[in-house]
Amino acid sequence: DLLVVGLTNDPKRLSLVRRTRQIAMHDDENETYADLEAITEEVRQARRLFTQKQWPVIDVTRRSIEETAAAIIQIHTNWQEDRS
Repeated sequence: DLLVVGLTNDPKRLSLVRRTRQIAMHDDENETYADLEAITEEVRQARRLFTQKQWPVIDVTRRSIEETAAAIIQIHTNWQEDRS
């Protein structure tokens, strides 16, 4: 078996992160990369997939990498315990 954990983010926050990344990379060509409507649809599709596959989901909008890692480890530990 394989454990998959879905990570999701607030579309507005993700748009801001992507816009900042584009500026840093001097990327003026990719017009849809930071587009809020496109990102909102990406997040919706991801959530649908996570639900369909019954994968656990973590919203990383306000979490540090360390908090996210700790949450994934906890999910993994619980998953392993449930399997034994």
